[in-house]
Amino acid sequence: MCHAIRFPPVPLNHDKAQSRGIPVRRPARAAVAAIVLAPLSVTVLTSCTSGVGEGAPAEVFEKTRFMMGTYVTIHARGPEESAVAALNAALDRMEEVDDKFNILNPESPLHAFNHNGIPVTDTEILGIVGPALEMSRSTDGAFDVSISPLIELWGFYDEAPELPERQEVEECLERVGYEYLTLEEGSLTKTREDVRIDLGGIAKGYAVGEGVRVLEEMGVTEALIDAGGDIYALGVRDGGPWKVGIRATRGEGLLGYLEVEDTAVMGSGDYERFFIHEGKRYHHIFDPRTGYPAEELSGITVISPDPTMADAWATALFVMGPQRGLQFAEQLADLEVIMVTVSGEVLHTSGMGTELKSPPGDH
Repeated sequence: MCHAIRFPPVPLNHDKAQSRGIPVRRPARAAVAAIVLAPLSVTVLTSCTSGVGEGAPAEVFEKTRFMMGTYVTIHARGPEESAVAALNAALDRMEEVDDKFNILNPESPLHAFNHNGIPVTDTEILGIVGPALEMSRSTDGAFDVSISPLIELWGFYDEAPELPERQEVEECLERVGYEYLTLEEGSLTKTREDVRIDLGGIAKGYAVGEGVRVLEEMGVTEALIDAGGDIYALGVRDGGPWKVGIRATRGEGLLGYLEVEDTAVMGSGDYERFFIHEGKRYHHIFDPRTGYPAEELSGITVISPDPTMADAWATALFVMGPQRGLQFAEQLADLEVIMVTVSGEVLHTSGMGTELKSPPGDH
């Protein structure tokens, strides 16, 4: 069961171009502090101010680095020395993940796998490949890490996208298919030499999760990670939940907002990387079964305590579309979804209930 909900827009200044499944090195801009941008649509409706006076909460510290094709900002509350150390450690760990999983990095095991056919034996990578392949099987290929040849064909890796000839797409599809990948006995191999994988549709969420893990290990209980729009809210903010706004996929404005804690809010949309050809929008979220961008949705947001799977499901459910995607999502534990169709209808899983609240000022 799904519900259609509509909200009038509220002005929101934004300019976001984030990478999802495309490890390009171009910044994505987001306004932080008062408004922090996130997926389909997400903004954190808060400001990071320090308390004053006896008994006031510890100060909030913030650090930003460029990685994974976007700017990653972490806000953490605590004593200065420990909070800053935790911020640096979390960002360092996320950079390690970025280096290892970036297929454009010549030192990455994935680069060696794609270009030289060297099996992947790195246990951390295999720990992500396993769930990714299982998701491919359960979604009948809607999520497929072997999508790399299509991304390259369409020109999204080098930021020069264009519409390929249909014959080129059909030929490229011969090199796409998770069934060409074999994971067994601690090794990932492929049965076709020209198959290439891209874990960008799941690795960003994993990096966010690793950042959260480091923060918690270093004693941080109140923090927010904004990875170019994909957000994880750790703990609470000033004793209450974080307010995360869901941005419209066309124009400016909010659909509404969520109140979350210890939760990832991640998503994707056709507005992130796209080009217009003869009046039609072509974006970077491909249906691996057709070789063309998925056409039914303009945006999706996934809410889950697991940032890794939230990231992957955002891609898979977007490709599956509103009808099948929502039906599928209803069967998934600890996961809720908000979808916006290309016609502007807003849908969500039944578990959302009244969690999506009216935008500020809409009373």
